[in-house]
Amino acid sequence: MRLLNTEITPLTNEFLCIELRHQQFLQSPYYSQPVFHAHPELELIYIVEGYGTRIIGDTIEPFEAGDMVFIGSNLPHVWLSDEAFYKKNTRLHSKAFVTYFNSNKFREVFESVKEFSSIREIIRQAGRGIKIFGETRKIIAEKLLVLSSRTGFEKIEGLLQIMHLISVSEEKSFIINKEIADNDSQYSDRLVKVIKFIKENLHNQISLKQVSAIACMTEQSFCRFFRNRTRKSFSQYLSDQRISHACTLLIQSDKSISEISDLCGYKSSSHFCKVFKDQINQSPYQYKRSLQRK
Repeated sequence: MRLLNTEITPLTNEFLCIELRHQQFLQSPYYSQPVFHAHPELELIYIVEGYGTRIIGDTIEPFEAGDMVFIGSNLPHVWLSDEAFYKKNTRLHSKAFVTYFNSNKFREVFESVKEFSSIREIIRQAGRGIKIFGETRKIIAEKLLVLSSRTGFEKIEGLLQIMHLISVSEEKSFIINKEIADNDSQYSDRLVKVIKFIKENLHNQISLKQVSAIACMTEQSFCRFFRNRTRKSFSQYLSDQRISHACTLLIQSDKSISEISDLCGYKSSSHFCKVFKDQINQSPYQYKRSLQRK
């Protein structure tokens, strides 16, 4: 089975992401289908509804509602819903909490602070995949429901509590009993390469020809690929990223509208202001003033 090496953080723009997914069948992140994949982010998945087969490393096991698994960095995995979920007129559907956490952001803290030793160890053990059950699973499921609507420090604190709970609980077992050999049939995620290029070059003009070349596709194929993965056209995504970056600069800096326009890749301030107002319903100046009054 070919392994897709991808990353979650550049796609979600968050180092901690908790999603409640409602799907006909379980899909891989930013795909409309299940794909055998691996990513550097830790993943905690809790199946609320659905059943089928999951593959973690070289271990193939059935899953059903209530399945909860903690997956370590770069551990290959995929959840395959039963074939009944793929039928055209089926009433079956899947529901799952999926949490992604980029532990690299906290690496120095985890490695240097004694009190995080249990979390540091559970992150290491997650490289073998950890199945969680019993009362521990019930408590974590309840916490995930609450955390899915939380932001900022509350969400980070909640995840650290969950990881500590997993580390001290005896209601867990390893899914893989040995280290996984490298998969010779691997391919990198072209979408991640494109997203990184866009974010690193927002101050420049970015053409469809450029990003198509990065993805090694024709322009027509790239447009179809990009929309299928992101649910947006390339031009809309690029515009959203430029305006999002502009909002950040308006909040965090004292730069002029003209400077921000340049830093976000617009050829003229007037065009920047028009696009900004179309998306935000305020001019850049009004947006900045409204934030200053809060």
